[in-house]
Amino acid sequence: MTFELQRSADSCRLIIRARRMADWVGEEKPVTPKGVLRPVDVAVVGAALGVKVPARVRTAADVEVVHWPWVAAEAIGWLHVSGNRAVAAAATDDDPVERWWTAVRAVLQAESHDGRGRGAPVLMRMLLTAMTAEPAPGFDVSEAVHQLLHYSDIGDASAVYSAFRRSVMPVDAGLELLAEAGAVDDGGRPTELGRWMWKRLVEEWPPPLSPDVSAAQVLERLATLPDDEVWEQAEPWLAGRETGEAAAELLDAAATAPPAQRIVAVDVVAGLGDAALPAWQKAAEVSTLASHARLVLAEFDDDGDDDEPPEPAAADLRWLAVEFAAAALAVDGPNEAYLVLRERDGLDAWSNSGHPDEPTLRDGLAELIAAGGPPIPTYQLKISLTRIRPPVWRRVRLPAAVTLDELHRLIQIVFDWDDDHLHVFTVAGRRYADPFFGLIGTADESRARLGKLAPSVGAELTYVYDLGDEWEHRIVVERIIEVDEPETSASCVGGQGDAPEEDWFPGCDRHATPFDLVAINQQLSGAAAG
Repeated sequence: MTFELQRSADSCRLIIRARRMADWVGEEKPVTPKGVLRPVDVAVVGAALGVKVPARVRTAADVEVVHWPWVAAEAIGWLHVSGNRAVAAAATDDDPVERWWTAVRAVLQAESHDGRGRGAPVLMRMLLTAMTAEPAPGFDVSEAVHQLLHYSDIGDASAVYSAFRRSVMPVDAGLELLAEAGAVDDGGRPTELGRWMWKRLVEEWPPPLSPDVSAAQVLERLATLPDDEVWEQAEPWLAGRETGEAAAELLDAAATAPPAQRIVAVDVVAGLGDAALPAWQKAAEVSTLASHARLVLAEFDDDGDDDEPPEPAAADLRWLAVEFAAAALAVDGPNEAYLVLRERDGLDAWSNSGHPDEPTLRDGLAELIAAGGPPIPTYQLKISLTRIRPPVWRRVRLPAAVTLDELHRLIQIVFDWDDDHLHVFTVAGRRYADPFFGLIGTADESRARLGKLAPSVGAELTYVYDLGDEWEHRIVVERIIEVDEPETSASCVGGQGDAPEEDWFPGCDRHATPFDLVAINQQLSGAAAG
């Protein structure tokens, strides 16, 4: 980072006002139940920030010149909100540019109203793309954004239209935020900070892949994305070629790619159906793809019978354990790699796997294996059924390393559900579900860990069971307990209210399940043993 870039980041209006906001909060100020400024305080804060605000407001979130510094200060850590109170915190010595990006990113997420948090970032990326190019005579930035949406980002159009709280196409709000953040100068031209921001936006919210790029470039891009965005990004590239050809190109590129890229290639090609069969048959002869290919080929029912596919060979499972652990090591570090290896029963059986990355994985995990694994805290969650009176809730404890599919099974037990319906988790606007059912816009819940998604006390998740009846559960992290010996299973430690009956119909008797702590824990113990 250059000194000039750091100075620009630290002296933009957004950061200056975030500092003033923290100064105004001081030792303590009351906030709304949603953790934002009370409407009655907006005028006072406006005076403290030196900005004009409306005489009357419905919510502070509608007054962007006040709301943006609040969001920025909280994201940076200059404000802490707990319960109905906010307190100021001491400034840190973070890198000014990264601190600035943390603030800007939080504001973009707050101003995205599409559920996935894409609208405002994509709008800003398109604005900076249009403004960075050499403007032709009569250049109109709104028309340039329309063109980019129509020709390259059409899949994000609805998200962009819903960004901010203004008109159908909120270009003006986007330009104002760029100015507040110091990303454009008084003439509306991108600054050095704006060009840096544009690069980060392209990295984190990239435009769709062109059909002209190589398969290797496709894999490089897809491996960096959350898995619910992989198909969205891949579709334009796939649409530009015949399905069998696309499958062959991706698998050919995957043969010499790093494990994370190879895994995403396998996931995409597995979704292409029968047309990819010749490519899989060819891949079965390639050492780095053979184990993947044999598992996929076992699922093809060429004979049309109802027989179950054969069990995978132990050697293939051993090789794949190293493959997925090596990918985790490169992307998420040693702790995640260890957990992946453990979950795939690879801790005691990965020697002599034949995988080319086995030596690297062994070196990366040597300390953790010697220590018996990474420290895993215990989470205490309160899981409450919403819109139910009298209240129905359960308090559970479980290892932070559990994945959302494991949390799903726990919820089914503690609320006596039958697991006969679809379900969806929502965390910070991103949705997770069982990939078997192919719900659009959802990530794989089996690859999402509780500790990573909810890293602090007070973090919340939503779980909806039965997408017709919509039994909504609010999940709150109440405690994070550091333990010497991590718990290996979940337990219920409290609760209230009878679990309502699933699939009840008017005119039928209701059969709620009384809360029984002992019975629930017996079932949880049986599930862990199974």
